Amino acid sequence: MKKFIALLLLLLLLVSLAACTSEEQGQASTDFTVPLDDASYVYQAPEDATPLPGGAVIALAAESSGLESGPEALLWKGIQTFASTFGYTAQSYVYGEGEVATTAEEALQQAAQSGAALVVCRGEEMARALFPMQTNYPGVQYLLFDDEPHNEDYTAYTTETSVHCVLFQEEQAGYLAGYASVSEGYTQLGFMGVDELPDVVRYCTGFLQGAEAAAEQQGEQVNLRVWFTGDIGDASVITNRMLEWYNGGTELIMVNGGQLMQSAVEAISQTDAKAFGTDWDQNALSERIISSAVKCYNATVQRQLYKFFSGNATWGQQDAGQTEKLGYTDGSVALAGSTWRMERFTQRDYEQLYEQLRNSELKVETYSDLDTLPDTPSVTLEIQN
Repeated sequence: MKKFIALLLLLLLLVSLAACTSEEQGQASTDFTVPLDDASYVYQAPEDATPLPGGAVIALAAESSGLESGPEALLWKGIQTFASTFGYTAQSYVYGEGEVATTAEEALQQAAQSGAALVVCRGEEMARALFPMQTNYPGVQYLLFDDEPHNEDYTAYTTETSVHCVLFQEEQAGYLAGYASVSEGYTQLGFMGVDELPDVVRYCTGFLQGAEAAAEQQGEQVNLRVWFTGDIGDASVITNRMLEWYNGGTELIMVNGGQLMQSAVEAISQTDAKAFGTDWDQNALSERIISSAVKCYNATVQRQLYKFFSGNATWGQQDAGQTEKLGYTDGSVALAGSTWRMERFTQRDYEQLYEQLRNSELKVETYSDLDTLPDTPSVTLEIQN
């Protein structure tokens, strides 16, 4: 009898240990945190990581007005946060209006000549400026966001080994926004983009796919109007088109690019309608902006800086001269949750959706033009001129 009891206790102990091991493994596999507030992110190095040496200079080359808000402001925040955390020095070199107006090329040159180990920059103007400069300053490395080095007329693209490029998968951010909008109860949707460029189209087609997934799940029929504004100098034309849509039944418009959000804020202030921001958290502009589908610039630049400096202040073989496309797999796109204004679609719903995407239970296709579009039986698409 005693042997039986001893054997039983041993079996119970083994079961208990197995359960603990399973729980620990489960915790280890779910240490990913769904991103909500990019602006508050602070990178934490692994506990067993070798400390970074510190001391080097990290430079940001950007338009002067960009440091006030938007992507460059978030990049600058990320650089400063990383520098403060790991013992580096952050410097900025700006171009634009001022007592002595400078160009993007001059700001990039100043950053490269400053002695910085790494120069961070973003966007089309910087991509053009970097194209002829990327081999001019031996020992200087570059981190370019949202573009790749190219010449003036886009006929030549070359990325030297001193440069690492980071692109975001806008279709994934758009999908989150489309799914959330329909789940929140909006079935009359709009999308306005500043131009029919690949990144803008990816936002739009991601928005379309997300709306389709939510509409199909809920048995809804959704209408989506789309307009690419082009180069319109008069912002009132855009505002009036938005008002026309809103007064005609459109409940929510997702806007991307240029100064479109200013027109959207003006339009929603005159109606009961809503807007959805893009690129960075624009929720503070109006209580009628229900959320923003964002690229996590602050978090991403900190991760890239840690990778760079933990690799002896140089780009490794996988990154040198290469372009990296980031999305929900590593938490680089998100819905801005610093101010959560949705009620039916909760933060918990958002977290579950995010995990479904990361686990490939749901799939987002990439469309960079409108020549071929996904089949969307639950969403009627109207593209306007």
